[in-house]
Amino acid sequence: MTDDVARYENGGYDQDRLVLDLDTNLTVGVDFLVLVNGHQVSYNGAATSRMAIEAAPATKTAGAEVTQLALYGAFASGTQKVTIEVLPSKTDPDPELALLSASLNGVAISGVATKATGSSAFSFDFTGAPPAVAAPVAIGHGSDSIDLYFSEDAYLGNAEFTVSVNGTQIGGIYSATAINSLGQSQEFVLSHSFAAGTTYQISIDFLNDAWAGTQTTDRNLYLDEAKLNGATISGSSLSFYGDGTQSFSFTEPGTSKAAVGSGDSGKLTYVGVNEGMGPNAAQNGIGVYGTNWTYPTDAEMLYEKSQGMNIIRLGFIAERVAANASGALSAPDLALLDPIVDYATSIGLKVILDDHDYGDYFGTELLANTTANTEFDTFWANLAANFASNPNVYFGIMNEPNVQTAAQWAAVAQGAVDAIRAAGATQEILVSGTNWDGADTWYSTSSDGSSNAVALLGITDPDHNMVFEVHSYPDPTGGGTGSATNTTTGVDRLQAVTQWAITNHETLFLGETGGTTQTTSLEAIDNELTYIQANSDVWQGVTEWAAGPWWGNYQYSLEPTELTDTGTTEYNQPQMTQLDTFAPTYTGEPWTA
Repeated sequence: MTDDVARYENGGYDQDRLVLDLDTNLTVGVDFLVLVNGHQVSYNGAATSRMAIEAAPATKTAGAEVTQLALYGAFASGTQKVTIEVLPSKTDPDPELALLSASLNGVAISGVATKATGSSAFSFDFTGAPPAVAAPVAIGHGSDSIDLYFSEDAYLGNAEFTVSVNGTQIGGIYSATAINSLGQSQEFVLSHSFAAGTTYQISIDFLNDAWAGTQTTDRNLYLDEAKLNGATISGSSLSFYGDGTQSFSFTEPGTSKAAVGSGDSGKLTYVGVNEGMGPNAAQNGIGVYGTNWTYPTDAEMLYEKSQGMNIIRLGFIAERVAANASGALSAPDLALLDPIVDYATSIGLKVILDDHDYGDYFGTELLANTTANTEFDTFWANLAANFASNPNVYFGIMNEPNVQTAAQWAAVAQGAVDAIRAAGATQEILVSGTNWDGADTWYSTSSDGSSNAVALLGITDPDHNMVFEVHSYPDPTGGGTGSATNTTTGVDRLQAVTQWAITNHETLFLGETGGTTQTTSLEAIDNELTYIQANSDVWQGVTEWAAGPWWGNYQYSLEPTELTDTGTTEYNQPQMTQLDTFAPTYTGEPWTA
């Protein structure tokens, strides 16, 4: 049998599992005590620490009756001592008990097998490790956030609490799991919309204090600190030794976000195109510039500018910018990229640097706390530093991640945002969502229950200059593979994420949409662009797919049929003629099919 209810009460609960395999072949029970570092463990949560191995079944005359005793606790790093004392009884004044083996969190502890008889004891040592600190927890929704760092003294359960802003509870009941005695702290990200110059009171209510008479049987809660924009808030360190509420206050120093939407009602701030040849033929790896992939020509960018475009989304893959996976930039590759960016910004185009790698970095899917993720952060720090002096360059950290859960991707994106800001770059950052960054799947749950709609709200930017990029095509699959069959599909797919942005005071950018020259497709795109323009308070702009050389007869191409006269429209694709009418500077007639 296995006894899974013994606990070592040392500032932790269910953090580590120490299993003892004990045996006896006697016909009566054996009583014993278990001590960890001199402290008796509890049994079934009761104050007593006496254990008992029951007698072996009468029919079992050969071999031993094995009992597993599982001790739960937080075993700090360093040497730990387990002692087992055998207790004689009237019925058995000379009992016998053997320790066959032991394991910590499933890993065997060597050299522990021993046996005790009579009124004796035996001990063994092992080296423990601090329990891992849980991932950050998102609380609430909003355009701003403060970081709360909690720890606990656990006893027969974790410390539970609620969080309120100006008397209104935000979210549900949360549990602290970081161990205060080990110097640990777990981050809880409180998202809310804080108005500039307004003072807010944050209240923490400790719900389940417990005390059993000793320091090691006392459940407590600690708010170690709270941070706003990376700075500790004065008076935010709170200790809870009993149930009740404590509070701290702060004043929001400035605006919550970069200006939401455009300055002109009913006009988008940015209208432009995707330059999609930088990631072309990605299956060839790095490939050869001019053979497997290319960047737009000056003539193409000048043409787009002449059509009223004021932004391009410039695609690349990391292998064609970085020298290797470490994140160091390649001088020859920068010699190709830098002139493209310089020319585009010199003629008045904003440039979104779009890492078009689908959640991958040098062949490895990006997940939080991996080597690849750390290297990805270094890559973005270096790339951002390279363009930090050009205010017309924006950073699109990843195109269409799709393997990661929303919570995993939020952690990856946060790392990239932090790396960009640490590099001294203050320009706008575009954060995509997982699940191919689809507008219509913004609320879809990943395997761990997380969604873009919830997980991405936990991402913070100390410069408050971050927008969320989504993609939406009106064709039946939503993947941009054919013609639309319904003129309202595009609008339908944008409504939920638009309402999400309105509710949470966030800014959106439609990084990809597009369609064929078929009439229904053109009308669907027109309805879609009209919709985001009407909601320009939360929609910053759009870059339609796709421009750039080499598209040939590609059904979504925005390239002119001839690049010889950029001053007329006779060479335009119908999609570009349509897109023109949404450009901020356009003053002509609305587009019609």
